[in-house]
Amino acid sequence: MADGEGFEPSTPNLGGNFVIIDGKKYSITPLEPNNKSFDTHIDFKDYEIYLSKKYSNKKYARIQYNHARNYQELLINPSKFLTIPSGQRRNIMKAMMCLAKYLGCYEEYKSKLKNYGIKWSNEDTAFKGFLSIFNKKHNTLPEYLKKVWLHLSNDEKILVKFLAVTGLRAGEGINSFNLIISLNSKKKLDDYYNKELNVLEHFKFGDLFLRGTKNTYISFVSQELITEICHCEPINYNALHCRFKRRGFKLRLKELRSFNNTFVRKSDVISELTDILAGRVPKSVFCRHYLAEDMLKFSKQVLMIQEGLMNALFES
Repeated sequence: MADGEGFEPSTPNLGGNFVIIDGKKYSITPLEPNNKSFDTHIDFKDYEIYLSKKYSNKKYARIQYNHARNYQELLINPSKFLTIPSGQRRNIMKAMMCLAKYLGCYEEYKSKLKNYGIKWSNEDTAFKGFLSIFNKKHNTLPEYLKKVWLHLSNDEKILVKFLAVTGLRAGEGINSFNLIISLNSKKKLDDYYNKELNVLEHFKFGDLFLRGTKNTYISFVSQELITEICHCEPINYNALHCRFKRRGFKLRLKELRSFNNTFVRKSDVISELTDILAGRVPKSVFCRHYLAEDMLKFSKQVLMIQEGLMNALFES
């Protein structure tokens, strides 16, 4: 915002290195010829407040904010999206779309992306997915775990078991692991863990587990494993990663999610329920309007599958 004045977004103009809103020109120009940072007259403090109200997940809001600040040049020159690695491009596009909505130039920016030939996904996404299926090394995980087991503390061993049976992403799993410990110390574990169904209800803690496109809703976990976790100390992912790096081991915690999802699906759990356990709610009419499940029966089924999964990983 120029001179700290507020404004109501209206019809914008994205021509040149500026945006025009309500007749006022907001420039986007390099500070220095070789400086990648850009000086805009957009009030990023106000934008930060906007994001905090838009997203309940503070971490996700911060990511959106950082991308908007670091890549604001893309508002003027979308062609530079092509210089961004494909693995990062989609998230940065989301951040720029969010910034465009804030500025009131969303429809024009969408049109500009189309004119530049910028798409949400690469044409080879399907082929990459095909290759990914056959490049996974699930058969080497049991041997890998045997090698690293001696280098793990007792608490870390319990964390690995927890990640294996839940299929949570590494960050989600550690957040959940630490939350169990914290709530138990406050005698509030029942707010998170439903003993009757043996299920962790992640959806009750949206700031941690509902992150826009990457969500997790529930995880079935035995009471025995929950009790073990309650006696652990909180774990820091970065510290664990650095220790493994110093010892020359690759940290393959992320692969446990893929192993879990594949094992569950091969154990006769329909794909829609497998997706829900993985935090993906299918968009099909069947899933959203007709799929119903006896949660107690499903819980028992999943816990039995987890026993077989643990045997496959740790006793093969």
